[in-house]
Amino acid sequence: MASESDSPDDAGIEEILNNGILNRVEDIFSPAQELMQYRIRSVLLVASLYDAFILEEDRGLSEQIFGEYSSLGISSPPRVRLVLSAENALAELRRNSYDLVITMTHLFDSDPLEFGKKVKRIQPDVPVVLLVTEVGEVRRYHEPGRKNGIDRVFFWSGDSAIFLAIIKLFEDMKNVEKDTKYGGVRVILLVEDSPQYYSVFLPLMYKEIMLQTQMLMEESVNEQDKMLRKRARPKILMAETYEDALATYREYRDYILGVITDVAYPRNGEKDENAGFHLISAMDPDIPVLVQSSQAEKRKKAEEFGVSFTDKNSENLISEFRSFLKEKLGFGSFVFKLPGGEVVGKASNIKEFIEMVKQVPADSLIYHARKNQFSGWLLARGEIEFARQLRPKKISDFDSGEAMRKHLIDVFEEIERKKSRGVISDFSTGAFAYENTITRFGGGSLGGKGRGIAFLSYLFQKTGFPEKYGKYGLDVPAAFIIATDEFDGFIEENGLDDIRNKGLTDEEIAQLFLEGRISERLELALKKYLEVVKEPIAVRSSSLLEDSYSQPFAGIYSTYILPNNEKSDELRLKHLSDAIKLVYASTYFKRTRAYIKTTLHTTDEDKMAVVIQKLIGNRFGDVFYPVFSGVAQSYNFYPQPPLKREDGIVNLAMGLGKIVVEGENFLTFSPKRPQAILGFSSTKEILKNSQDIFYALDMKTEDFDLKEGEDSTIKRLYISDAEDHGQVMEWVGSVYDPANDMLRDGSDYEGYRIITFARVLKYGMYPLAEILRNTLALCQMAMGGAVEIEFAANLSEDGEPKLHILQIRPLLTMKRKIDVGEFEPDRMDRYLVYSTKSLGNGVLSNIKDIVFVRRDNFDRGKTREIAAEIGKINAMLDERPYILIGPGRWGTKDRWLGIPVNWEHISNTRVMIETPLGDIKVEYSQGSHFLHNIACLNIPYLTITGKESEGFIDWAWLESRGPKNRTEHVVHLELDAPLEVRVDGNTGRGAVLKGEEEEA
Repeated sequence: MASESDSPDDAGIEEILNNGILNRVEDIFSPAQELMQYRIRSVLLVASLYDAFILEEDRGLSEQIFGEYSSLGISSPPRVRLVLSAENALAELRRNSYDLVITMTHLFDSDPLEFGKKVKRIQPDVPVVLLVTEVGEVRRYHEPGRKNGIDRVFFWSGDSAIFLAIIKLFEDMKNVEKDTKYGGVRVILLVEDSPQYYSVFLPLMYKEIMLQTQMLMEESVNEQDKMLRKRARPKILMAETYEDALATYREYRDYILGVITDVAYPRNGEKDENAGFHLISAMDPDIPVLVQSSQAEKRKKAEEFGVSFTDKNSENLISEFRSFLKEKLGFGSFVFKLPGGEVVGKASNIKEFIEMVKQVPADSLIYHARKNQFSGWLLARGEIEFARQLRPKKISDFDSGEAMRKHLIDVFEEIERKKSRGVISDFSTGAFAYENTITRFGGGSLGGKGRGIAFLSYLFQKTGFPEKYGKYGLDVPAAFIIATDEFDGFIEENGLDDIRNKGLTDEEIAQLFLEGRISERLELALKKYLEVVKEPIAVRSSSLLEDSYSQPFAGIYSTYILPNNEKSDELRLKHLSDAIKLVYASTYFKRTRAYIKTTLHTTDEDKMAVVIQKLIGNRFGDVFYPVFSGVAQSYNFYPQPPLKREDGIVNLAMGLGKIVVEGENFLTFSPKRPQAILGFSSTKEILKNSQDIFYALDMKTEDFDLKEGEDSTIKRLYISDAEDHGQVMEWVGSVYDPANDMLRDGSDYEGYRIITFARVLKYGMYPLAEILRNTLALCQMAMGGAVEIEFAANLSEDGEPKLHILQIRPLLTMKRKIDVGEFEPDRMDRYLVYSTKSLGNGVLSNIKDIVFVRRDNFDRGKTREIAAEIGKINAMLDERPYILIGPGRWGTKDRWLGIPVNWEHISNTRVMIETPLGDIKVEYSQGSHFLHNIACLNIPYLTITGKESEGFIDWAWLESRGPKNRTEHVVHLELDAPLEVRVDGNTGRGAVLKGEEEEA
C-alpha cells in the first residue's frame, strides 16, 4: 500500500537540486561560458622599419590576422599595435598591459633576447615570442627547453597564418587546464624541437581544427550548442624536449586525442636519436601517433610500434600530415572499411554515423572497434559522452558482431535522447528530429507556456530527476514552438494591425485570421513536421503574458486538438495551419480583452507564440485519450483537516484534462496523503460526486470545422463507453454493488462503474502520488515559489501507465497575514459574509456595488442565461468594482455545477462569493483555469459551504435592499456606504463587513 507519511523524498529533492544544478551556476546559462575564458585581445608587435614594411606590403598585419580569423569563422581577432623600436615598446608596456608581445630579430636598439628579459621585468606574465625570418637566425636564438626571456621562437616564411597559430597556441596553454577539467576538451600534443617545422605544422593543425569546428557548428541544434562546439575544440600543446612531452602527456593523459612527434630531440639534456620512440613506449598504445622524421629509416621502427610515419623530406609532407589528422584523429568523415580495406560506408556527421552502424557488415564494426577508431573519431568531433561510453568496452565483451552493433546503437540512441532533453533546438528542415526535443521555429519569445515547457525539460535533464522514476515514464513531451516573430509577421503581412479597433465579433475575427496566409517558411516547416509526426497533436497558445508570476492567463486563449490522421497530407496541413491561425486570433477575442483589463497590461503588449505537442494517450477504436490526466498544485487553497496548505492538491480524471481545467466532476486528493480522497467519505457521496463522463479526441471524422470552436474534435463519452478499452478501467475504476451498498475495487465485477483510481491511490500499484509530490517539490524549489503542473498518462505496451508532465506555471500564494478575526456571534449584524474557506489575501474597501443571483427563481437549467444577464450588468457598471454572489462553481464549463461565466461577463468583479447549489455538494475546483486566474489576480473568492461552522451569508439583509437594476435572475445593488473585504490567505478566513450606515 502507498504510504501516507511524509516521505524522506523532500530532502532527497533538495539533494538532487544541490548535486544536480544549484551548485553549478555555470550550467544554468551555458557550459560554453566556462570554456576558453582566456583570450588574447591585445598584441604588441615590435619590428624594424624594414620588417614592418615587409609585413605591411601585401595587406596590413591587422587585416591579415582579421582575414585569417574571418576565413575560419573565428570571432574577435586581437588588436595589434606596431612599434618600431625596443625603447618605444618598453615605454608602451609601462603605460598599457598586453596579452602577447611578438618581436622581430632586427631591432636597431636592442638584442631580442635582452629585450625579452626587459619585457619580463615590466610585465612578468606576458608571453614573448621571437619571430625569425632567416634560417640562420634559428640556431642563434633558439635552444630547445631554454627561454632566456623568450617563451617561444617561430619561423616566419611570409604566411600570415603563423600569427593565428601563435595566438591560439598561447590561448590553449592558458585554457587547457580548466577546459579539460570542466569540459572534457581533448588535447593534441605536438613534440617538435625545430621552429621551422612546428611553424609549418601548427598553422596547418589549427586550420584543420577550425574547419572541423565550423562543420560541427553547422550540425548544432541551437546557438548555445554552436557556441559550445566552437569553444570545445581540441587544444594543441607543444613540447620541445622528452621531459616536457612526457610531463604534458601524464598531466592530460585522460584527454589526449593524438600525438604528433619528431624522433630526435633532447632527452636527459642531450639530443636522443630515438626520443620519440621512448615517448611512444611510455604512452597508452591506443593513442593515435604520427611519427615524423627526416630520417627515412625510422619508418620501419614506427611500423613496429604500429604508428603512422611521415618523412619530413617528402614532397607530400603536408598532405600526409593532413591525412593523419583526418583519418586517425577524426578530422573528416568516418570511412567504414572491411578488414581487407574495402570501403562499405561513409559518415560525415553523427546521424549518418548511427545509420551506417545499423547497416554496415558486423566485420567492419569489429575491425574499427579493435583499432579504437570509433572513440577517436567521436572525440575529435567533441562527442565526448559517446566516446566515454564506448571506450571501456572491449571486443571480448561481446558474443558476436551483432551484439556489438546492438550495444553501439543502444548507446548512441540513449545519449541522443539525453542530449536532446532540456535543450531548445533551432528548427532545421535538413535535420529535423522531433522525439525528445524542444524545437524553436523563428525568432522572438517562446511565450509563457513555451518557456515553462522548456524550463521543465531543462530542469529534468540537469537534475536527472526522471531517472528516479524511469520505469514509470516521467518526461516532458517533445514540443515544436513557433516563436512570437511569426505572429508579428502574420499580423503585418495580412493587414491585421488595427483589428482591435474595428468592433468585430469573435466569429468575424476568427474568419479574418483563417483567410490570412502563414509565411512560406513556416508552411515548409509544418510540412516537415507532419512528415515526422503522425500521431494526434495539441496546438496550444503561448502568449507573452501567459503563465507568468503576476498573472497566468490560464485558459484565456485557445487550444485545439487535432487527430492528425487525415488521409490527405494537404488536409492535415490545412487543419494544423488553421489551428495556429485561430490560436493567433484568440489574442483578440472578447474574453481576452476583458481579462487583460483586469491586469496591469494593455492589449498591445500581447504577442502569441504557439506550442505544438504530441497528444498523450492511446487510441481505442475511434477515440484517443490518456488513461488519466489532471492538475497538481504545490499549495492547497482549501485544506480540509488533517491536510495543510503546503501539502498540495491534485485534481485527477480519466480522459482528457479538459474535464479538470473546466471545473467538472473529478477526483481530488492530497499527494502527501493520497488515500484521503476529498468528497469520497461515503458510498453515497462517491456515487453523487464521482466522474461519470470523460472527454476524448474523435479520430473518425475528417470533416471537422475548427471555426466551430475548441471542442470541434472532442467527444463527450460516458464511463461505460470505456468498457472495451483494454486495461483503462482496471487502473481507474471500481464497481458499485447495490445489493450490498458497497464498492468493489477493480473492474472484474458486474455492476455500475465508478471512477475511484483505487488501484493507483489506495493500493499504490502505480506511485502517482509520490511522483507528483516529489515533482512539485522539485519544481517549487527550482522556481522559488508555489507551482501548478498539468500531467497526463498513456498506457505502454505492457499495460503500465507512463506519466508525462505537460506544462508548469507559477502559483501565486499569500505571504502577508491579514487580521480577519474570529467570528463574533454577538455582532452578527457586522457581517454580510463570513467564510473559513476563502481564497485571496488582502483588504479591499470602497466597494458599493453587489451583483447576486436571485434565490427565489433559481433554475440550474438556466445558468447560461444567468451568465448573460450578469454580463449585461457588468457592462452597465463601466469599470466600477462589485461583489459577485451566486450558487455553485463560478466559471465552470458544466452549467449544472454553477454559473458558466467567462471574463467578458465579470471583468469588473473584484470579489466573488460561492454559495451552496441546492442539495448538490460541489467540491472546490482548485485545478480549473478559471480559479487559477482568480488566485493570480488576487480576486478574493469566498466559499459558503452551508455548514454553520464554516461561515454564512446574511441573505435577509441582502434581499431587503432595493435594487438598482433587476433582471429575471440577477439583482444589482448600489449601496450608500462602502463595504470592506478582508481575506487572510494563510488561514483561509474571509469576511465582507457592512459599512457603518448600512450596518445601522
